[in-house]
Amino acid sequence: MAADLRLEDYVIRKQRGGYREYFYFRVVRDGKETRMPLPHPFSAEYRAAYDAAYQSVFGMAPNALDSPTGVAELVRQHRLSEKYKRLPAASKSGRNLALDLMSDRWGKFEASAIRPIHVQALYDSLSDRPATANRRLDDISSVFGWGRTRGFADVNPCRKIERVESEGSYEPWPEADLATLIENGKPEIVKVVLAAVYTSQRRGDVLLRLQDHTVDGGVWYLSQGKTGTAVPVPLHPVVLAIIDIERAARRKAAIVDPKRPLLTNSRGKPWTPSGFGASWTKELIRLKLRPATVAEYAEGAFQPTFHGLRHTNATMIANAVARNPDIFGGIDRVKSMLGHLSERMAKHYTRRAKGEHMNAATMLLIPEIGNTPAWIGNTEPD
Repeated sequence: MAADLRLEDYVIRKQRGGYREYFYFRVVRDGKETRMPLPHPFSAEYRAAYDAAYQSVFGMAPNALDSPTGVAELVRQHRLSEKYKRLPAASKSGRNLALDLMSDRWGKFEASAIRPIHVQALYDSLSDRPATANRRLDDISSVFGWGRTRGFADVNPCRKIERVESEGSYEPWPEADLATLIENGKPEIVKVVLAAVYTSQRRGDVLLRLQDHTVDGGVWYLSQGKTGTAVPVPLHPVVLAIIDIERAARRKAAIVDPKRPLLTNSRGKPWTPSGFGASWTKELIRLKLRPATVAEYAEGAFQPTFHGLRHTNATMIANAVARNPDIFGGIDRVKSMLGHLSERMAKHYTRRAKGEHMNAATMLLIPEIGNTPAWIGNTEPD
């Protein structure tokens, strides 16, 4: 079990033999100890056992004294809501971190008692990591927005919070740095990088949603994980070659699963977001594209991020269309490729046709990026 598992009040964890874990409910009142064994917190029996132990000692349910309009109840009800249940896995993970933070900082208070000054203080405590602080604030704001129409608070206290901008997080990659990564990086990393930069899609979409059943006739029919936007993405020959490599490896391993992500790690397994994140950072450090810690960046130095690859693609296209916007489609081409929704529902039924037409031609505008590794396009025939 992970060492950072959050245990509820009065739950004690013990280890024996270095790997076996035991949990029990322990309370000392008036000099008398009460101890009751509990199932593993991940088991289906745990909740009923914990509630029964709490009831036997205190004569009430664990949440009996929680206010029906308190932050603790807001967090509990949000976790039971359909909105929470329908979040994508990656979004749900971030939402859980925000909910835990709300419980820790404000769990004993009324939701309506939380003011912008309290949210700003929480945000400032995370501001040394601007991207993290902004994600937590967005999630907390969504929770309060959900609770506002359900009687928890009249206003959302997250409005007008002063944010810290994340420097360099969206900065396009310099040509030399991108070439270094593509030409010298490990193949399992380079495949993801090339797929991202040639499609302009987000990391989670490239890792998890590039699947056999979403690719048809050289087009990736993507429903973006962050926005839900449907984007037909014509695939560059380099990306199609990468897909051929992955499909050949899959056939060799006798794997038949159309919904299995195509891009894989060095062990031939689909990437997980956290696994790729760790490998990505290690690879940038190995290639000397970034220092070991953020504190070691020189002032004003380029800070390479995966999301910057998306903006590298947009910059290349924008530079090309700027030369002749009447022929190349102007900014609409960039919006179409990135999947940004800029038209109202009145034009909804024309968006897909326009997007497919423009995106197919867009492939001609992206120049060759560095020297494509020789192992791409050399798939051995079955």
